[in-house]
Amino acid sequence: MMSESSVIKTVRIFFPETWIWDLVHIDSNGKASVSLTIPDTITEWKASAFCLEEEAGFGISPSTSLTAFLPFFVDLTLPYSIVRGEKFNLIANVFNYLDKCIEVSTVLEESRDYKIEPLSQEGNTARVCANERKTSSWTIIPQKLGNVSFAVTAEAKSSDASQEQGIERVDTIRQLLLVEPEGIKKELTQSSLICTKGSAVSEMVSPKLPANLVQGSARASFSVLGDLLGMAMRNMENLLQMPYGCGEQNMVLFAPNIYILDYLNKTGQLTKEIESKGIGYLTSGYQKQLSYKHPDGSYSSFGTRDVEGSTWLTAFVYKSFAQAKRYIYIDDNVQTQTLIWLASKQMPDGCFQNIGNHFNNALKDGAEDGLSLTAYVTAALLEAGLPNSHTVVQNGLSCLDAASVRNVDNVYYHALLAYAYGLAGNKEKWRFFLKELDKSATKVGECHLSFPMR
Repeated sequence: MMSESSVIKTVRIFFPETWIWDLVHIDSNGKASVSLTIPDTITEWKASAFCLEEEAGFGISPSTSLTAFLPFFVDLTLPYSIVRGEKFNLIANVFNYLDKCIEVSTVLEESRDYKIEPLSQEGNTARVCANERKTSSWTIIPQKLGNVSFAVTAEAKSSDASQEQGIERVDTIRQLLLVEPEGIKKELTQSSLICTKGSAVSEMVSPKLPANLVQGSARASFSVLGDLLGMAMRNMENLLQMPYGCGEQNMVLFAPNIYILDYLNKTGQLTKEIESKGIGYLTSGYQKQLSYKHPDGSYSSFGTRDVEGSTWLTAFVYKSFAQAKRYIYIDDNVQTQTLIWLASKQMPDGCFQNIGNHFNNALKDGAEDGLSLTAYVTAALLEAGLPNSHTVVQNGLSCLDAASVRNVDNVYYHALLAYAYGLAGNKEKWRFFLKELDKSATKVGECHLSFPMR
């Protein structure tokens, strides 16, 4: 009988995608010793290092190699993922780099997580000589979702009859296969607003699952946040974007960078790195937008290629540049010229003329009568920091006052007027249009909303 010492066993289960990526302090001789466990993959690894030092600068080492090898081993070929119910062939290759022939038996571990259909009636035992390989394969039908583990063991014993006793070698490899559910992935979000008012509050939450749910595929996660804006404001720095495109598209990307920097700054999350990135984007967007400026101070989507500037886009640019001034240089002379142009497009009744073209669909409905445009421009001027006493703002509010006397039944108008009067500090009309909006709302349960005044 073979003794225990004559059996060489290996079990390989460690297969990380990245395993040596670390920051290491070196000594005064420029050396460091690091202990690591190499993966169980039979392959050659190449590694290099780079070093930073205040006085010496930056250095890169030549690459070095490390080979992980066994004289006898089994290797699996399987896909990264598969849909439950589909079949695939699991292939096991046994490699013999010994200097003699061996008898090899290859066994796939049985499991309730999958069904096995052998591909060969001859079995998985064969004679493998030096520098040869033996292939065994099975048809697999996964039964379980998620990560399914496959373990294949190859046992080898010397088949050289001239030796009374050979050395038995056993290599086991265990790898995971991701089994995904059939159907189309769909994510649903349920939110709930809880006001504690200084006392403990509990609320039952019942996930609403679709009727045609694939069995076993349901997953749920739960989080509680103390911020009203919640998940929407997580990782906001990733929303910073480099402005590009025509005059309108450039501003659509330019303006959010201001609001993101404002939020991160007020919540104490604005790092030097994020601020530098945001300022770079704003500076680039500002310089690009100036290329769409007309000599009279107005702006349009394609600059001087357009016959005239756009009232809406010019107001948007004026407001955004005024807000961006907190972070970047904005030429006051340019802003003054733009304001003069906007004032020149204001009619005797205070309403603004709809000059030029724009592609923003939100403002096209109702723009003909000037009410939505005047509400937008007046709000933009207030957001830019102009006081209510400024002539252009005063005249714009007069236009809105006259219009609000009429029976305005458009929900979009109600929202615009509520916002404009809120910025102007007119509490009476601000509350009036909020109530009009509330009448149009579809109420589910009980909800109390409040809007801050400027």
